[in-house]
Amino acid sequence: MRSLLIAIYELGVNEVMIIGHTGCGVQGMNAKEMLHLMKERGIDEEHISLMRHCGIDLDTWLHGFDDTEAAVLETVDLVRNHPLMPKDVVVKGYIIETHTGEVMPINENR
Repeated sequence: MRSLLIAIYELGVNEVMIIGHTGCGVQGMNAKEMLHLMKERGIDEEHISLMRHCGIDLDTWLHGFDDTEAAVLETVDLVRNHPLMPKDVVVKGYIIETHTGEVMPINENR
């Protein structure tokens, strides 16, 4: 978000494109499996507990998504409605087809 705000206020950007892609590795990611992999790589349970103590819901934060389009629209909404985002900046969502490179706009009126 910080980089977007710098681009808008310092560089005059007036349109933001949120682009997801097909075949994303995060799609279907499992939080429990991710925590297991972290522990296998040496992340101490104490550090994981510290993250939880700081208010980070790791089960939600590390959970993937099931629907690429919905995930992009969620990010569009987050960026568009950020309290420091000027209302005149256009924020749109797209999905790029990984194999063909085709970029498809997302219809927000679904």
